[in-house]
Amino acid sequence: MKIIPFFIVFGFIMIGCKRKSGNATEESIDTSHFFQTAVIFGKDIKELETTPYFIYKIDIVNDRKDSTAINTPVFKQLAARFMKPDITSQELKPQYKESIFEDKTTGGFNINYSTLNKDLEVQSVNILLKEDGATVKNIFIRKFYTYTDSSAIEQMTWKPNERFQIIRSVQKKDGTENNYQTLVVWNEKNKD
Repeated sequence: MKIIPFFIVFGFIMIGCKRKSGNATEESIDTSHFFQTAVIFGKDIKELETTPYFIYKIDIVNDRKDSTAINTPVFKQLAARFMKPDITSQELKPQYKESIFEDKTTGGFNINYSTLNKDLEVQSVNILLKEDGATVKNIFIRKFYTYTDSSAIEQMTWKPNERFQIIRSVQKKDGTENNYQTLVVWNEKNKD
């Protein structure tokens, strides 16, 4: 077994930290790697473009339900809501904190990105992984919007290779609330 000399290890640690030269501070390079949810979304979209799935959408507006078949372009338009804004961008990434923990109940892992900045659209992203630590079970995104006369919360769920759901609750300044739910299914395997 090779022993790495202390000064080499110390050197690598120091490279990753901020260094001061005189009065100017040199910024360290961000080496953290956020989970790329866009890859999961993109993979499902690409499969839909090449596989003839029957895609349908169920809309529920204030307890009124309507279902329709949709085509791939409509699917892509709805799916785009999951991809923007991209919290892994250089502009947004510093605003989010990553936490990872093992979920002993399910035997899987949970990766969470959250922000304390209430002005950002994406408030949190939560990725549930299976026991292997690589297979994605679900992706949850929570968004918040503020308008002149109302505010809205969106709870979005993506189950890879199967379905996604967007639940939107709009609260008006006069106290009225409207709820919208959209479920898009293309390869439903089970109804959990």
